[in-house]
Amino acid sequence: MMQALASYSPAAAVMLALAGAVIGAIGGLLGIGGGVVAVPVLLEVFARRGLAPEQVLPLCIGTAHLVVALAALPAAWGHARGGRLDFGVLRAWTPAVLGGGLIGLLLAHALPPALSTGLFAGLVALLALRMGLASGFVLAPAPPAPPLGLVPPALVGGLAAALGIGAGTLSGPVLGLFRVPLARAAGAGAVFNLAVAAPATLAFALAAPARLPDAVGEVALGAAALLALPAMLVAPLAARLSGRLREALLRRLFAAGLALIALHVLLRALA
Repeated sequence: MMQALASYSPAAAVMLALAGAVIGAIGGLLGIGGGVVAVPVLLEVFARRGLAPEQVLPLCIGTAHLVVALAALPAAWGHARGGRLDFGVLRAWTPAVLGGGLIGLLLAHALPPALSTGLFAGLVALLALRMGLASGFVLAPAPPAPPLGLVPPALVGGLAAALGIGAGTLSGPVLGLFRVPLARAAGAGAVFNLAVAAPATLAFALAAPARLPDAVGEVALGAAALLALPAMLVAPLAARLSGRLREALLRRLFAAGLALIALHVLLRALA
């Protein structure tokens, strides 16, 4: 592992470690999968290592899934210890999130890189708009029952797996459309992150020959470690803090971060 870490320049290592701390903070506070931070940072790091453009995005997504899975463990544990896991939501949504995630994995390598990057940026921008406006718009006073109720979590799982965006990033705003408070959705989001990212990591690891010295398939272990270690340290602390912050503040933090990420990824795709 030390050899894998040493393959990254000091500047890249610092960038990844700082991004990892941010991933832990947003995962613990908001249940957001770290893919929204990891993928843009990894795009910058891997693009400087001589990989062909079509090889960069799958490697970013596969590595991001491993980071999301590792960061989700302490975040989910922190929410569980704080009594902030909504078991009703987990029972109703987890099977469909998993099923959607499996379909998303089939699509992940079928989508052209430009389309995947555009979808990533567009989806993150829509999430930022939704959270930033905080309009109070809801689709229903509670999540619908099956079979219609299986559609939202299946879409969450599918998009999360295909784009490496983190299921919790999507589930929070979607649950908000059904009057589930963000504080309750954050704990469920941490569990959804793990449910999608763990099998996705395995799939990307087996998907292709290693493209970097520290990689297993399309999962770069050195980069994942540099991101995940700080994330795992920060996530449980942030999860304990989440119960003390006002939901309006959490929404503003969420929206501002997502808007910056969407802008960065979009500018990079256009360049």
